[in-house]
Amino acid sequence: MAEILTPECRLEPYWWRAAPRESADPPPLPGRTDVAVVGSGITGLVAAMHLARGGRDVTVIEAGVPGEGGSSRNAGYVGRTLKHTFGEVIESDGLEFAKRVYGELAEAFNAVKATIESERIDCHFRQQGRLLLATSPEMREAMLREFGLREKHLGEPFSTVSKQEQAAEIDTPRYFGGVRISDHAGLHAGLYHQGLLQRARGAGARVVAHTAVRSVSRDGGTFRLATDRGSIAARDVVLATNGYTDGAVPWLQRRVIPFDAYAVATEAMDPAEVARLLPGDRTFIDWNFNVDFIRRAPGDPSRILFGGLTGERTQDLPAFARRLHARLVRVLPKLSRVRFDNVWTGRCAGTIDLYPHIGVHEGMHYGIGYCFAGVPMGTLFGIKIARRILGEPGGDSVYDRPLPSHWLYQGNPWMVPWAIRWMSRHDK
Repeated sequence: MAEILTPECRLEPYWWRAAPRESADPPPLPGRTDVAVVGSGITGLVAAMHLARGGRDVTVIEAGVPGEGGSSRNAGYVGRTLKHTFGEVIESDGLEFAKRVYGELAEAFNAVKATIESERIDCHFRQQGRLLLATSPEMREAMLREFGLREKHLGEPFSTVSKQEQAAEIDTPRYFGGVRISDHAGLHAGLYHQGLLQRARGAGARVVAHTAVRSVSRDGGTFRLATDRGSIAARDVVLATNGYTDGAVPWLQRRVIPFDAYAVATEAMDPAEVARLLPGDRTFIDWNFNVDFIRRAPGDPSRILFGGLTGERTQDLPAFARRLHARLVRVLPKLSRVRFDNVWTGRCAGTIDLYPHIGVHEGMHYGIGYCFAGVPMGTLFGIKIARRILGEPGGDSVYDRPLPSHWLYQGNPWMVPWAIRWMSRHDK
């Protein structure tokens, strides 16, 4: 493996270099709180920040280290994309519903930008544009139809990129052009999460790490959360566990499907070479169901970040790095000799209907199943959950719809690799 990994390679997110995780001992668990937020990712921290500013006593309960999960492991992409295309939603549920679904996606996109600006979070947020790449001529034609619909009905502009023109964006022979969306953004996932953690604490929310919630029960108007460090009573509960949802709330566990995503950071290279390989400096992603993504590292012009093979299951990241290296070289052949300084995985989550969901179950609020839209949707759902608990306007959501289950799925995601391969069967 020496030719793939540098001697200093870390099997943890590249983002943690600039935003290391905390190591301090957790504070005591209080006996009572107004709102118990389970999970310290984007959704939980955004909700906690707004709830604390609204006068609530808020306790965020985290099973591990704050931000150790998917919120600081993702690609750092901020866009307006679902697994259901706008055209598919029109066909299945009609134009008006599709406009509501994608209109709230735009609200989520704007929520990230507004949060970063209002909270003054330095996380390299930049509307650098996204280039969606087609892996076949037929895919490019489908992209043009889809984004033509979005421009017509949503007012979202785009521009086309031919196979010949893509060289000005990315030095690859693999793709057949695509679609450029000029206002999509990128950020540094670790610094965004770190900023939210600081703002939540600054608002007065306490964050209790290394405290796993084992069960949640209700006695009248009070919830009792049993943890491995004692119990806590709360008037309201927010479940913000996404891909780390476990048996503490079995109803939710049977309705959210966790899966793993994988990414790497290259060793430091000549910044001029990075610029030659990715001259467009966009966030690049193909239009497959099981995507590959690639981008320059934000704030570091010497590295490239790459991810793919979502849904696979492995405990051997060094060995898995070889497969990621082969996929990277398929996109950028000139990197055949590059090595990796970081290799990592992150836990994501989807739902059976492939929509994000926000709702209330037996009095408990949840935001869950982001289906690759975790940064924008997690931010927006955190805001909306806080508004609902505070009784403020703006908490309604088109994604507040029945969260489906299936009798074959009881919370063990053993089928994920095969399901993703089936759903990716048309990727070319």
